Amino acid sequence: MQAFEDLQIVVLAAGQGKRMRSRLPKVLHPVLGWPMLAHVLHAAEQLAPAGIAVVVGEHAAQIRAALGDPANVRWARQEKPRGTGDAVAASLACWEANIVDVLVLCGDTPLVSSALLRSLVEARRKHEAALALAVMRPQDPRGYGRIVRDADGTIARVVEEADADAKVRAIAEVNAGIYCFAADFLRAQISRLSADNAQGELYLPDLVALARKQQRAVVAVEVAEEEALGVNDRVQLARAERILQRRIIQEWQRKGVTIEQPETVRIEMGVAIGEDTVIHAGCQLLGEVHIGDGCELGPYAVLRDVWLDDGVRVLPFSVLEGPETELAAGARVGPFARLRPGARLGEDVRVGNFVEVKNSVLGRGTKANHLTYLGDAEIGEGCNIGAGTITCNYDGANKHKTVIEDDVFVGSDTKLIAPVRVGKGATIGAGSIITKDVPPGGLTLSARVEQRHFPDWRRPRKKK
Repeated sequence: MQAFEDLQIVVLAAGQGKRMRSRLPKVLHPVLGWPMLAHVLHAAEQLAPAGIAVVVGEHAAQIRAALGDPANVRWARQEKPRGTGDAVAASLACWEANIVDVLVLCGDTPLVSSALLRSLVEARRKHEAALALAVMRPQDPRGYGRIVRDADGTIARVVEEADADAKVRAIAEVNAGIYCFAADFLRAQISRLSADNAQGELYLPDLVALARKQQRAVVAVEVAEEEALGVNDRVQLARAERILQRRIIQEWQRKGVTIEQPETVRIEMGVAIGEDTVIHAGCQLLGEVHIGDGCELGPYAVLRDVWLDDGVRVLPFSVLEGPETELAAGARVGPFARLRPGARLGEDVRVGNFVEVKNSVLGRGTKANHLTYLGDAEIGEGCNIGAGTITCNYDGANKHKTVIEDDVFVGSDTKLIAPVRVGKGATIGAGSIITKDVPPGGLTLSARVEQRHFPDWRRPRKKK
């Protein structure tokens, strides 16, 4: 794919986003796990430009903390919200040297594609135009600047809705807010913008009329609304997420993943899925999830930041959450199981219904099939952990570790009071409370109360 080494990209992210009604800056609202701004930067980076300048405003510190320091990105500051023209002017000091084109886009357009950005650059260069701008015909044009054309069809100007009369507002073709400028034109003309308009701002689209006055070409690139959808409120945010989710699911289906009832499934941006995996209805794959080949995720399983090797089965209504939660090949979890951060299951491990595992390693072939809590434990290979077993890892102030060596059988309703070690091949009788290390082999029981029967005892009865 062609790199644009003489292209400067400017991303406008200084808007206040009042319609989101949120303390979170608009461009940080997530769309399938990534902030909106991260989607835009990802599309921009695909062009391998000379540099990317992100213009931020009063929320600069919050945005930079969330995004970190992406390679090739420089930050510009717009001190006061005085319009898109002023925002671009604030980025001038961040431009790389010897650039030919400046691509300007908004940080609240998470559906924008690198293909669209590339087409704008190529169109401007092909026609040697002052600028190329994306235009579209949305279902509802309210809020967008209208494209006013001359009788011969050439673009004459862009009129913002606040400055438009009824005739202009009736125009269906609108400005999508994505531009590619000739760098020399933009440098020379950005200072000529006027704030003589309804909002008292410097409008970047006013450069269209300035280009026409200088008899320089203006090129329109028509795009689908889905590609340039701007997000201004939570209704539009939900719409953008639906569109992007549909794209992602269809991409995985084409790569050999079976997704049943895809309209009920959520797959975020950081997910990787192997071939011949089956994902049933209602599943949610969140954050950084890796799923190997030939896995199966039962209905309504929730996975966040976990790693599954090949052939893993997650049965219905199980919740797996990382980080550092890993399932080796052939492991099976659920139904109704919970794996918390640091759960590491070896090959062919079985973790059954209502079992919770936290910060624990289970060796190859080990089984914990029912009603068990395993926290801060190291469990060897081939062990059987009976129903109701608890590793009592917390003393009220500190966590302690339980170590169970290979081939151990733990009877039902056993409590292991950490720190404690159970030797290889040991058997622990049901109902035991283990407070001391258990030697290898043999049978270990804790003291049990003698069983007695009281034949004349009767349960209390409610008075009718």
